[in-house]
Amino acid sequence: MKGLHHSVIEIKDTENSNIEKILVFLKPQRQTMDIGTTRKEAQEILQKVKIRNRIPSFTIPWRLVALGFSLVFSILTLLIVIL
Repeated sequence: MKGLHHSVIEIKDTENSNIEKILVFLKPQRQTMDIGTTRKEAQEILQKVKIRNRIPSFTIPWRLVALGFSLVFSILTLLIVIL
């Protein structure tokens, strides 16, 4: 990362099977830091993150669609026969 002026902490032990590692970018104004406390805070933030395993799918009730088409087709056929 070109021009990076941040201290970075890399957390590999995320205790989450879906997350490989976490990168924490600290503000450049911080001259000293307590790595243990910062790591703990980062892990607390991770606990708040919810991960979706898949994108929610849009399901169409195919039986209702098929029933609707069959009703429309039956009504049209009936009207053709009557007229």
